[in-house]
Amino acid sequence: MDSISLSYLAPIIAATLGPMLAFVVVSMRYQHQDSTKTRELIEQSSRENRELIEQSSRENRELIEQSRRENQQSHREVTRSLADARERLARIEGHLSIAAPPPLRESAGEDAGTA
Repeated sequence: MDSISLSYLAPIIAATLGPMLAFVVVSMRYQHQDSTKTRELIEQSSRENRELIEQSSRENRELIEQSRRENQQSHREVTRSLADARERLARIEGHLSIAAPPPLRESAGEDAGTA
């Protein structure tokens, strides 16, 4: 068997390892660029999410305050309407000479249980 010297094997080794080394370098560079873009997109979406959360929180507080004001106004209207109905009922009872019912006793439930 003839001995093969390194000078004969060097071009074969270079032809085999060279493209592999180039592929590894290019692949590493591509992965680095891709991870940089991904990191930037994550940071941008994080900022946008925080802004959207702050905006929706503000809108929710405003809607809650508006709802509270509307509820207070509705409550006043219902109370006013109830007072008008009581007044009309009192006039009708007075016109018909109907006596007002006696006030309810708080212990009415206890009296019913003992009877």
